Amino acid sequence: MGCWGITAFESDTGLDAAGAVRDILPQDGNLKLKVLIKAMHTKDWGVPDVADAHSHSSPMAVTEIIAKFLDGDAGGLDYDEDWAAEHNKFRDIITFSADKESIGWLRDYLSDTVKYAKENAEYGHKWNGWFKEKDWLGWQEHMSELTERLDGLLALPEDPIELVQQQEQTQSTGMNFS
Repeated sequence: MGCWGITAFESDTGLDAAGAVRDILPQDGNLKLKVLIKAMHTKDWGVPDVADAHSHSSPMAVTEIIAKFLDGDAGGLDYDEDWAAEHNKFRDIITFSADKESIGWLRDYLSDTVKYAKENAEYGHKWNGWFKEKDWLGWQEHMSELTERLDGLLALPEDPIELVQQQEQTQSTGMNFS
């Protein structure tokens, strides 16, 4: 596994996960987190045992994708070069709904990953495999921020939660779907 930073998108694992999501983006533009969670559990994706405390994983990448949608930056996940002309585009997603069960599963996975990583570090696997302490600490902070964002979604009264609305995508693409 190659990584060059603390986020999922700064790792081969995270970029592979984003590619796997891109491959299954629905043609009708209506994405559901439950579908992504189910796809993650197939052997093609594989979700590592949380007790292994991998620094980068597909659940982390999916959470970062959610954050991109919440921040109105989902189009930043797309490649616009000629070689990617036929790829599905995140910016074509009209709605992205997330049920609380799926959000809770992601939240628990990230939280448990950090818990087990800290245990690994206590038992002689210095910084859970990070080469530099600043990266180890930065990764923990990033994971905490992702977990807090999921906690914020879980605190909302609605279920499912719309992570992106048609109007928001209209603004970011300049296209009108009305």
